[in-house]
Amino acid sequence: MNRILFALLVLLSTFVHAESFLQKESTKALKEKKLILLNITSERCPYCLKMKNDVFENKKYRARIDKKFVYVEMAFNDENLPSELKARYLPTSYILVPKTLAVADEFVGYLKPDHFLELLEEVYRQEMKSASIGAPSKKQ
Repeated sequence: MNRILFALLVLLSTFVHAESFLQKESTKALKEKKLILLNITSERCPYCLKMKNDVFENKKYRARIDKKFVYVEMAFNDENLPSELKARYLPTSYILVPKTLAVADEFVGYLKPDHFLELLEEVYRQEMKSASIGAPSKKQ
């Protein structure tokens, strides 16, 4: 009985933590009809730095991203990052549905900027088509 109670408390605390995680970004994304692009990185990761320089700090690509996504960058060891979003490989970019914070898709490793933006566009089109910006994602 104690084990079941403990498991329920752990599950509940994880759910509460997930609810507070990215709350500001979720609200903004819902209001603007955007998805959340969560980029998990490390300062020591050369591919993370390359992706950051080539895509996220490039004005041309960043402008395209900001039209359809609320961009968030977090360190892989950030204690606020829920366990289900802990990346095994870096960089990892998660596309999150703002209402539920469910993972709509993820991309791992360095991707060439044009290819990365094509992938983001496709995920956005699919999520808009299924009208899941404000609803639970089909892919989990």
